[in-house]
Amino acid sequence: MVSIISLIMGVIFGAALVLAGLTDPDKIIGSLRLKDFHALRTVVLAVLVAMVGTWLLGLAGAANLDIKPAVILPLLIGGALVGLGLGLTGFCPGTGLASAASGRIDALIAVIGMFLGAHVYVLIDPTVLGPLGKVLNYGTVTLPQATGIPHFAWIIPALVAGLLVLILTRPGKTRQTEQLNNIDWGLTQDDPRTKSTVFATDRLEAAGIFRAWKNFLFVTAILCLVLLQVIFWLAHTGQIEFGPDAVSDSVAAAESSVAHHPSPIAAGRLIPFDLTFKHVASVIRPVNGILVLACVLYGLTILFALIVSIAGELGGLGQISRAFYLSVVMLILLLPWQTIFGPGGFGAIYTPSELARECANEASGTMEAWLFYVRFSGVWALTVLVLVLTQWRTSRWTKAVFHG
Repeated sequence: MVSIISLIMGVIFGAALVLAGLTDPDKIIGSLRLKDFHALRTVVLAVLVAMVGTWLLGLAGAANLDIKPAVILPLLIGGALVGLGLGLTGFCPGTGLASAASGRIDALIAVIGMFLGAHVYVLIDPTVLGPLGKVLNYGTVTLPQATGIPHFAWIIPALVAGLLVLILTRPGKTRQTEQLNNIDWGLTQDDPRTKSTVFATDRLEAAGIFRAWKNFLFVTAILCLVLLQVIFWLAHTGQIEFGPDAVSDSVAAAESSVAHHPSPIAAGRLIPFDLTFKHVASVIRPVNGILVLACVLYGLTILFALIVSIAGELGGLGQISRAFYLSVVMLILLLPWQTIFGPGGFGAIYTPSELARECANEASGTMEAWLFYVRFSGVWALTVLVLVLTQWRTSRWTKAVFHG
């Protein structure tokens, strides 16, 4: 009975892949080349529905999840090999089987290669992959279990991020591109003006790609900045419990101050669960890394958009030039200069130990309190302001390029 149900579900899943267009290798490769987001949007939508549905079923007691061990190193190696095969063939195991069942010879060849790869995996598993499985093996653990943060605190940000991806990658042609495509130019393939027309379309498509990535990186940076500010205020209002591992031995007294003398602003618990320094540190460090990476890529994307605008003789050069210099200023305000120059310099990014130390030392005067808020909120607000101004400038460039 179980085999029959599995077969039926497999047929339904394969039919869904065909109907969704994911059996077309051009769609897969187009997503990898960031030219066609159809496959990406379909996968993101499926993940969001499955994530929320599984969570709700778990709350109702109707789902019993079989969690696989979190063996990081073999997963990274396997993921890299799957990605390589996906880029070379345009098929993954699911889409490959569905495409082969529909009669595609190239998909059948890819499926045969998958079976050969699986056979090699079985042969080398005891001697090669077995020892690798002992490296970074965290067992059958989930993120909520590892961090102590409830499921909804992981699901809601993931849901918001997924919805933003769907919004930013929504299909649609710009008005100027549609006008170029709809005009009957009356040109032959050998006419030099044909190449000029193709170039005009290509430069607009390139500008569209930079616009999509620019918007995505902007949203990512804003979310990270907001999260860092929320963590600061949670710490400052006594919502975070700093233990003996909060800071180094040189500031042990500060730890004791935080543990036994919470901020006078605190007026009770604002969140329904306990937050410790370990939880906060596990969030701050990756958020800092993502924030820096997003802002660097954001500036580079604006730079590439500027280069394309100059080379393609597009409009809005003044706006995109100003946006690039604003992105450099934003990056200067963002970086943690205190790690280089000490207390004499600081940026919008802070380290976990710095947060614990500064929140532990109660300000003894108005000037110290003013500097404290400038350090953690003032520079942050200035960074957000410059980032928003940069995005506004790029939106003016977008309007000039795509809407005349």
